Amino acid sequence: MADKFVTENRTGLWANDRKMEEWQDDFRSKIYIKEPGWHWIGAREGAGEGKPALTVEVRKMDNAQVNQYCGEYTVLTKEQAKEKYSRSETPGASRQRTDKELDDAIPF
Repeated sequence: MADKFVTENRTGLWANDRKMEEWQDDFRSKIYIKEPGWHWIGAREGAGEGKPALTVEVRKMDNAQVNQYCGEYTVLTKEQAKEKYSRSETPGASRQRTDKELDDAIPF
């Protein structure tokens, strides 16, 4: 049996051959992230047979990058996000469109 290993901050996303329901992920994998905190994430499409569909790399942000790009964000837990976005008055939460909004969205 071959040794199993991972490279920190890097993974490949493989087509989910166990997908049975629409809500399940199209691609799956796992990743080991060495350090907590903010990271850049990048993906490249796979390069052929026997390769993952996407190769994903996570790069740690330095303090200057965090201050410049992430300083205004508050990190929420999943529970906090569910609570925040379950309220319809919260911007970005799903809501019903009015008839006028629907009419304005029709391109003809």
